[in-house]
Amino acid sequence: MTGKSSLKATIKDQSGAGKTRIGEILCKEGYITSTQLQEALNYQKKNQGRLGSILISMGYIDEETIISVLSRLQHYPPVIISRQSVSPEALKILTYDLAKKYMAFPLKISGDVLDVSMVEPTDTSAVEELQTAVRKNLRISISTEKDIVDAFRKHYNINDEEYGTFFKKKEEPAEQDAPVIEVEDFGSLVSEAAADIQIETASDDDDTSSEYSAASAPIIKLVNGIMLKAIKDGVSDIHIEPFEKALQVRYRLDGSLYKSMNLPLAIKNALVSRIKILSGLNIAERRVPQDGRIKMRLGKDKAVDFRVSSLPTLFGEGIVMRILDPGALNVDLTKLGFEQKTFDALKRCIYRPNGLLLVTGPTGSGKTTTLYSILNALNKEDTKILTAEDPVEFNFRGINQVLVRNEVGMTFAAALKSFLRQDPDIIMVGEIRDMETAEIAIKAAMTGHLVFSTLHTNDCPSTIGRLVDIGIPAYMLASAVTMVLSQRLVRKLCQCKQKVEDLDPKELESLGFPKDEIPNLTIYGPNGCEICKGSGYKGRVGLYELMEVTDDVGKAINASVPEDQLRKIAMQEGMVTLRDAGLQKIREGMTSVEEVARRTVATKESMPAYMVNPDVIECLDGEYIIREGNTDLDFYKLVRGALSVVKDGKKIAEITQPGDFFGEMAAISGEPRSASIMASGKAVVKRFPGEKLHEVIEKYPDVAKHLFQILVSRLDRSNKLTTKLAADLVRLNQQRKPLA
Repeated sequence: MTGKSSLKATIKDQSGAGKTRIGEILCKEGYITSTQLQEALNYQKKNQGRLGSILISMGYIDEETIISVLSRLQHYPPVIISRQSVSPEALKILTYDLAKKYMAFPLKISGDVLDVSMVEPTDTSAVEELQTAVRKNLRISISTEKDIVDAFRKHYNINDEEYGTFFKKKEEPAEQDAPVIEVEDFGSLVSEAAADIQIETASDDDDTSSEYSAASAPIIKLVNGIMLKAIKDGVSDIHIEPFEKALQVRYRLDGSLYKSMNLPLAIKNALVSRIKILSGLNIAERRVPQDGRIKMRLGKDKAVDFRVSSLPTLFGEGIVMRILDPGALNVDLTKLGFEQKTFDALKRCIYRPNGLLLVTGPTGSGKTTTLYSILNALNKEDTKILTAEDPVEFNFRGINQVLVRNEVGMTFAAALKSFLRQDPDIIMVGEIRDMETAEIAIKAAMTGHLVFSTLHTNDCPSTIGRLVDIGIPAYMLASAVTMVLSQRLVRKLCQCKQKVEDLDPKELESLGFPKDEIPNLTIYGPNGCEICKGSGYKGRVGLYELMEVTDDVGKAINASVPEDQLRKIAMQEGMVTLRDAGLQKIREGMTSVEEVARRTVATKESMPAYMVNPDVIECLDGEYIIREGNTDLDFYKLVRGALSVVKDGKKIAEITQPGDFFGEMAAISGEPRSASIMASGKAVVKRFPGEKLHEVIEKYPDVAKHLFQILVSRLDRSNKLTTKLAADLVRLNQQRKPLA
């Protein structure tokens, strides 16, 4: 057994720190104040926990800074475990229970020395206990908590539930929030507000009386109650809508609207005015839309923002409030619902040094959350990140966020131009809306920057077409774009879900399930309980379609192939479509058939692989493509240039129309080539396998139709030429007849 003196020598040799702990080091170096350290220590005495983690949860420091300081001053080598080769023998020595207790991970064993990476290696009492438990000398390095927990999942095979316990939101260390009074009896409060306003308000259109009524206690309580209920229930938007006979309040929960209450018209102006006052809007202006923001403080340390939009409607101003609750924002990439294959591709793309990475989908599909999660994963002390957003929804430590203001000329394009002079490593631009923004983003990606942005498109292949339509050349897209990620959000089934027995097999097959899989499928649907308020759904999960621009995908983009062809190539390269991602969520019992059918569409293969990605041949002047008498069966399509058709050494025709097929008669008839075809000047053609032509004709009528139209046109021209030659021959013979 290793003695304590050996341990202390090890620690002293490695760090020179003796019993110096992380808090003292950070305080001495000026990263935290003595007051902040004392606050964290007081909390640690009451609640236990690692000091570094407490300081991080209080927001006084971040993990990257701790690692940087300890590696620089205390000589603990920083380690990214995912890049290490982990020894199975080391895993046997340090069991999962011990690893979890001390937040340590074994890397390798060399004789009597065990290499271990820890979250807080300066806690020498913990190191001493760990060394005693494993009976080995320890060589210690440092890693982030997330890196170590990810290693637990990979090497100790912990399940998702266990993994999630490491990242549950810790109890707020600072002073607890002041209690918030919630409204339970909306009915009496509404009656009180209506009675109050009926007494005080002379005219619904009087701005002065509206402002006065908006300041009345019942209206203030009612507005606060509507907002607090939204926060408590976890809704994303509040809709206050005036109609002819009532003022309706609806909440959007998990992407779907539901009605919460109807309010009397008597309080309409006062309620709207109260919201406009809180958000800094002009209450006298009711003719044009306005935008504002409300910050609602819930105690000392918690605040929730509301993005407010007013809109004049037929029966008064409608209000929509988007709730921006930092406490509800989950920016952990592992929690967004990626399939493992898609997640692996995403990690490959975001950790590249440069490139343009696009996230696409309709409004409300979770694009912002995905981008924030990616940036959060990339946010390190040695990385400069700049973002241009409209609006800035959440603030992140360590990221320079810029608010786009079109009215003063601070557009996305203007922000991008300025970013390039700020020496960034990573750039995020909220949306590509025009050619100027797209062009600058692509140039930034091609000059060594990692650039993220969004587009409103339906899927990955159509995103490329949208950028081409904007005016970006295909060759630039092929060089700059690294990935396109398209996504949708579907509602998750509540725990009260029930098995669905009577689904039509034909319906499931049309949805996309393989026919042979359907008999063994177990499918769940919504039921309804108190937790989900009878809807059968609770929360949402993402469906993701990721198109990684591999060599083959890049070639297809450069060749400007149609969207369906690009989709086929991307699927061959590993892309999982939105519909297939949805089917997998159905198999897992996570969502319902109705949700997937509502949010995704099935994609059918319109062309086979050998038609989508054929061989491309560049020919010089006079070079033969087909030789007369040969027995090969391949057929071709002209891409660029002109071709000559030669028979018995004489030119008999030309092929000049790009897109025209030729050489298919040998595959159809099985006979040797009846003529030669050669390049007339430089030409580019595509070659297709002749043995597959009959399959194309049977299964892909669109391709076959085009091919036969060309064949008929060619035969028609040949017949016309034959008829003309026959007529010329008759006329010539008549001219040669002797006169009677």
